[in-house]
Amino acid sequence: MQSNAPVISNEAFHGLFGRITDALDPYTEGSKVGVMVSLMSAYSAYIGNGPTVETGKGSSPLALWGVLVGRSGVGRKGTATGIARRVIDSAFATFAEESVVEGLPATGLGFITELADRAEGTLANPVWFIEEEGDALLSNARRDAKVGVYLRKAFDAQTIAHKTKMDDLRIRRPHLGLIMHVQPKNWAAVAGGKDATGGTWNRLLPVWVSQSKTLPVFESSDTQEVIRQAARALRQAGDYARQVDTVTVPGHVARVFEAKHRPIVEAMISTEAMSQYAERAMAYMIRLAGLFALSERRDEISERDFDAALALVCYSIETIAYVLPEAEASEEASLAVKVENFVREAGTEGRTATEIYRTLNIKAADLREIVAQLDSIEVVKGHSAKGTGGRPSMRYIYVDSPVAEETNELDLGESSEIVTIELAESAAPEEESVSVAATPAFLPFLSDEEWDEIDAAQSVMPEPETSPEPEPVEAVTEEPAVSEEAVRMFLSSPAGAEMLQEILMSMMAKQAAASAPEAGTATKVKAPRRSRTKGTPEALFETPEVAA
Repeated sequence: MQSNAPVISNEAFHGLFGRITDALDPYTEGSKVGVMVSLMSAYSAYIGNGPTVETGKGSSPLALWGVLVGRSGVGRKGTATGIARRVIDSAFATFAEESVVEGLPATGLGFITELADRAEGTLANPVWFIEEEGDALLSNARRDAKVGVYLRKAFDAQTIAHKTKMDDLRIRRPHLGLIMHVQPKNWAAVAGGKDATGGTWNRLLPVWVSQSKTLPVFESSDTQEVIRQAARALRQAGDYARQVDTVTVPGHVARVFEAKHRPIVEAMISTEAMSQYAERAMAYMIRLAGLFALSERRDEISERDFDAALALVCYSIETIAYVLPEAEASEEASLAVKVENFVREAGTEGRTATEIYRTLNIKAADLREIVAQLDSIEVVKGHSAKGTGGRPSMRYIYVDSPVAEETNELDLGESSEIVTIELAESAAPEEESVSVAATPAFLPFLSDEEWDEIDAAQSVMPEPETSPEPEPVEAVTEEPAVSEEAVRMFLSSPAGAEMLQEILMSMMAKQAAASAPEAGTATKVKAPRRSRTKGTPEALFETPEVAA
């Protein structure tokens, strides 16, 4: 392996998954990327095969198969997945009990039997596999070629069939999430294998993990409230995603993807050796962006979703290069991508040449050559250090490429709805990290009684009243007891949104009862479908949009 382990960009920790990961981080020695990938894998399994992302080549399912690659004892692979699973068990209790499988079967028959046991007829139900002994699986899979065949079909949601004299099994539209733990030396052992270069293992998303910190052994921390709040938010996001059929990419976002995100990934997998192990990096970027969007209760992918997906995919490619040096991309392409990402992370302040030299271990001549080829990096003169009287320092600033800027102009061929979304996204404030000392930012703090009321409202429909005529409402002329701002804040919270929903349902019930052909006949009112909110990601849980 190389000397320098990969470092993930903070851009990867985006949306709900990023906020939950930030909130859990002080309570675990597992790496943040290991926690987040475990969360996303389980979420991708829970939402099932309903939501897909439309591309020019068809529909892309949203299953995530993550691999935590880390040294035994210090990788903290099990620790990272463990705290993520506590959130999953709390958020999706029934799913966790019935559809989480410990260990991925090492034979093709065992694999399809596991899916068949949880299927309805021949239609598969979603399953989340946790394979903590991935090293053994890699060895066992070599003895049964059907394991690789069935995994490849499952990744693309294709029908799996196993027919022998004793068995005749068929599973349509299989959908499964997978999180696997392996040691670096065993992951490197797949190099040159048929499944490695033929399509099975490049359907996995490997990420390097290591111990993030040391926590006291005999000092317990109370994580109950953090787990509870995170589970509430994730359950709402999961229930929303299960109602979505298609996740779309607006035209302006698609153009930015082609001009900004796609070239970076293509540069990193430009060598034949790397492409064998990261051939599906582009497909994964689309899947990850779709999961980021759904977690924020949106059915449209934003540019920020692609930014986060790109950061995670780049980290995965760097993991492959770290564990499998022979698969590393060309030095020139790899350095250019690293320089661009490192400078972009600094924002408007940029980076000095010294910071780039030391962090990326790059020579001055190589840096000048790379910057000369990158339109996205601008060199600006700064100020000299106090008292030195030396030359002003040179700072490297990331700027949007000209092509990306053109994509934000008004396209007369697009609908006004997409234009409105584009303006809202461009005006959205920068996402802030979660302060763990206080209540997690992904949900406002509510009491147990308030949460019980919300759960009851979601699970039980209020019975419509049978009165033939609604009671008249007297006009209120007195001044309100609370300020207008306080009312607006309450109506912007999830509890306020639920209250408005119950009021609207009650009004609909009264109207239906009044128009019924026979007096006293109760009419069932169908619950309105939840709105697919298209607000900014940062405000989805704090200020959800509510119909007037």
